[in-house]
Amino acid sequence: MARFGQDNGPEMSERGAGSSGLKLPLFLLLGYVVAISGVVIWLTLSELKKPPPEVQASSEKEQPTAAPAKMVDAKPVRPEPGPDKAGKEKPALVTDTEIAKAVPAEPAEKMRFPPASDPAEAKATISPPKSNGAENMGKAKEPTAPKVIEKRPVTPPREPAPKAKPGTETDTKIPRKVEKTGPRERSVMRKPMRWIVPDDPLPPAPDPGLVQSSAIGPLPKIGDDGRLPYRVYAKPFDVSDKRPRIGIVVTGLGLSNAATESAIQGLPGGVTLAFAPYSSKLDEWMRLARTAGHEVLLNIPMEPLSYPAYDPGPQTLLTSLNTRSNLDRLLWSLSRGSGYVGVMDFFGSRFTASRNHMEPVLSELKRRGLLYLDSGASPRTVTLSLSEKVSLPAAVSSIILDERASRTNLDRKFGELERRAKSEGRAIGVASPYPVTLERIVDWARQLRARGFAIAPISALTGSVNAQKAEK
Repeated sequence: MARFGQDNGPEMSERGAGSSGLKLPLFLLLGYVVAISGVVIWLTLSELKKPPPEVQASSEKEQPTAAPAKMVDAKPVRPEPGPDKAGKEKPALVTDTEIAKAVPAEPAEKMRFPPASDPAEAKATISPPKSNGAENMGKAKEPTAPKVIEKRPVTPPREPAPKAKPGTETDTKIPRKVEKTGPRERSVMRKPMRWIVPDDPLPPAPDPGLVQSSAIGPLPKIGDDGRLPYRVYAKPFDVSDKRPRIGIVVTGLGLSNAATESAIQGLPGGVTLAFAPYSSKLDEWMRLARTAGHEVLLNIPMEPLSYPAYDPGPQTLLTSLNTRSNLDRLLWSLSRGSGYVGVMDFFGSRFTASRNHMEPVLSELKRRGLLYLDSGASPRTVTLSLSEKVSLPAAVSSIILDERASRTNLDRKFGELERRAKSEGRAIGVASPYPVTLERIVDWARQLRARGFAIAPISALTGSVNAQKAEK
């Protein structure tokens, strides 16, 4: 037994020493593994705490320019992280900046957006918050509210902004529906001349007994009872008045609404108005003029010396045309309106100097019971000699008042017109519807009676040349 004990003692001691030597490396290895695992876990948790680079970049861009969104119905609440599958809580994956910008999860139709002073500012930028893959895997899906970037309005709107739906743009201003109409021309008269007493309106025109029906329209004619249009449509005038007579004719009306309205409404009824045949509402203008007490003439476009540089229009009477063509154009102009006492040339400095072309025209006017006024565009006009030949009531303008449309020149022309009236018993001035011309006519006519003159319509200043000589 003793031998046996001696022989086994050293063996047992060697085994104990061997097991003790193996335990130390195992403990060291285990400690190393635990340390590495701790470092890995710490690094993982540190990375999870950081926001994704997209969120961090967007927050850095928005922070200096956009103010935190204002809540209307509720205060912002910090969302609590939900439990993962193992029941452990994970730290929140959004920063304080994102939480401040977040809106509590509400139905989109209950959300209110800040008003804006401009429709462009009312467009809300809606985008859901971004999250990384780790959060989506370890965290249950929670409803997120859209992020609103607020722009403060300069002036508050009068009405509350309409509610917005998700994914739509919101316009805070709803403009009223306005009907678009054509541009309205302003009157050329700077101020209404209220001192003018309206004249009595002239009788309605046309007179059915003085109208001839034709393929191109109604034409004036002498009545079956012998009545003449230039007498029936004339403005009444006291022929026993012995004062010098002055006639004023404003020509070229009907092409500008503003100028025509100013002439009809602003000028005294004794001023005669001449209308271009190209007006789209010639009959209406003539009716309004007669209602305001004005005697009416019709402009007939005739060839000027500067033709074709100055072209009076497609129905111009030309020296290059034969008699039939010119008469057709004359009848076309006569058919455009009604209620006029006669016609007046429009331009015509070349045509009125041609005897061969003027005689057929004046004869046609005589046949239809009209009078003729020569504008005085040509010093070589043949109007007076031909009108005596065909016994046509006619007259020639004494002065063109506004060759230079200025107050000084107009006042000088008015003085010259008065001197002609005193020396000849009558005088006629022709003018265009310039604003300054209309104003000066009104001011001058106001003082005309006090200076011993009578303002007369054209029908009271025309007649056959023999009749005019007899009056003198």
